[in-house]
Parts: sequence; structure tokens; C-alpha cells
Amino acid sequence: MKLGKIMLTVMLFIVVMLGGIVGYLLQPSGQLSEFQSWQAQPSTSTEGLYVRFFGVSTLLFDDGQNQILMDGFFSRPSLWKVMSSKVSGNPALLEQVIQDYQLNRTQAILVSHSHYDHALDLPELAGKLPHVQIVGSKSTVNIARSNPAVQASQLRHAMSGQTLAWGAFQVTPIASAHTPPTPVNDDLGEEITAPLKLPAKFSAFKEGGSFDYLIEHQGQKILVKASTGFIPEQLKNVQADILFLGIAQLSRQSQEYQRAYLAQTLATVKPKVVVPIHWDDFFRPLDQPLQFLPRLADNAPESMRILIQAAEAQKIQLLLLSNTESYNLSKSVSSQAYKSLLR
Repeated sequence: MKLGKIMLTVMLFIVVMLGGIVGYLLQPSGQLSEFQSWQAQPSTSTEGLYVRFFGVSTLLFDDGQNQILMDGFFSRPSLWKVMSSKVSGNPALLEQVIQDYQLNRTQAILVSHSHYDHALDLPELAGKLPHVQIVGSKSTVNIARSNPAVQASQLRHAMSGQTLAWGAFQVTPIASAHTPPTPVNDDLGEEITAPLKLPAKFSAFKEGGSFDYLIEHQGQKILVKASTGFIPEQLKNVQADILFLGIAQLSRQSQEYQRAYLAQTLATVKPKVVVPIHWDDFFRPLDQPLQFLPRLADNAPESMRILIQAAEAQKIQLLLLSNTESYNLSKSVSSQAYKSLLR
């Protein structure tokens, strides 16, 4: 009898300990308040080019007439949903997003690669916005094709170096590389070869090849690099005023990789401003403030510190965006060497 009680006590202790460990690992890897000095303030200007950040690498560029959307991942299903069942876009939520942010003015959705946290909402968005063009890899196109309402004329395979134009926007896809593989994302280079049947397991969203995007607008150049990966020398002829730079998993790479990544991006592109992206917990809905990825997934604050140190060494202004405001990117904003940009 005593042995049975001892065994039960031990089992309960183990369960409590495991629960505590899991709870700890699912907590944010740090607090955004640590980086308050770098948080951008919204501009009061009503003219020029604006950007709104929706977490991960979803960015909405808006010049008052036309919009360009990067990735367009809004649904953000919970971790439990992603791990336990199949996922697809949330139609009601996307309808509200379209209305709230006037996405009827969006001309194109530029897709970095085909993992679900970048491409999940493409079929619904393309179906609800029949004029919008989807730009991405063959895998990306096959995700969009899962919605029979999407027309072939809406789908464009991204061609590295080939410039596309919508209104005052000129967009050039640049072949890139994904963040080094993890046990979860170990499908790099694998493709989606037929229209993806949704809902689907998150693992069905194969990477399918990655792209960076150079966005030019009235003389201003913006480079969006969603993933913490690079092709050596790929950006040697690219210059941008503002660099949106993915930092997911940066702190978990070797110091040699970190130095190479920052040399091939920050030091090569030489932006005046760098904006870190792909650092937030994308299992949280967008009606909540952004917070860092959980400890289980990443050490996002350390990745942020690595980028800050590199930016300061190169005298590049780093700005951290929230998901609650739009920010003015126009060169007409008082610059002071861009230190006040977005403020």
C-alpha cells in the first residue's frame, strides 16, 4: 500500500514538473519593453508611403491610391490548432481585414515562400479580391489554386530579377534562401506540385523556394527579406533605403553563420534604416499586441540584440514596429540622417 502511494506521488511530481517545464517553454522568450528605445512612433503626416506591420513578415505598403501586400498571413491559428488538426484561412476574419484596411486597393500579394505562416490565407484573399495578383513560387501558386474562384490571370510565378509594376510601385523578386532547417521546418526545397487541398496539415505547406522583394516607390527603395537565410553575393548589387530583415532563429545559429548573414544583408545592402521582422509569436491573434516567440521556438530577444549591435556598429538606425499603427516611410518626412524616420 505504501509503495503504491509512493509511486503515485512520484508520478504526480513528474507530471507537475513536466507541466511546469512545458509552461516555461511556451512563455515569451522576452519582453518587448526591453527594447522600448527602438520602438517607432507613428507619424502625423498624411502624405507619402505608409507601411503597417501585422507580424511575421506580413507588411501592407500603401501610398493612398494603391497597396502592395507582403505575404498576407492574418488568420494565425493557435499552436494547439496547428499541432492537432488541419488549418486553413479564417473567411470571416479575412472579410473583416479586407474591410478594415481597404484591401480592395491591394494590387499584388508578394509571397516570400510557401510555409503556412506566410501563405495560409492566399486562397481566401485571392478569392475575395479577384483583381489582386499573387506573386511567388510554383508552390505558392498551387496554394492559391486550391480556391476554384481564383483565376489563372491572378497568378504570377516570381522570376528573379524581373521587375513588375503596379501604379507607382515597382517590384523585383530576388531568389533567396530560407532560414536553416529545424526539426519542424525540414522541407527546404520541397515543392507543392498540385493545388493544395485545404484544410491541410501545416507540414503540407512545403517551403517551395524563397524570394526577397525589392520594392521601389517614387525613388525610394525598400528590401523585404522575410527569412534568416541568404545566397552568397546575391544582394551585392542591391541598395535599399530601408531593409525589413527577418531574424527568426538568428540567435540559434553559429556565430559564423550570424556574421555571414549580417554581412550578406545589412553590410551589403547598406540601408539607412533596418526594421526587424519575423520575431513575434504567430500563434497569437492579431487583436492582441505582438509579443516575442516562445522560448520553445526561439530566443527572439537575443536575435534582436545581435541585430541591434550590428546596426549600431554600421551607424544604421533600427526601428521596431508594432501591429497597432501605420508608419510613414516617405522621404518627405524630416530625416536627420533618417534618425527620425517613422516618427
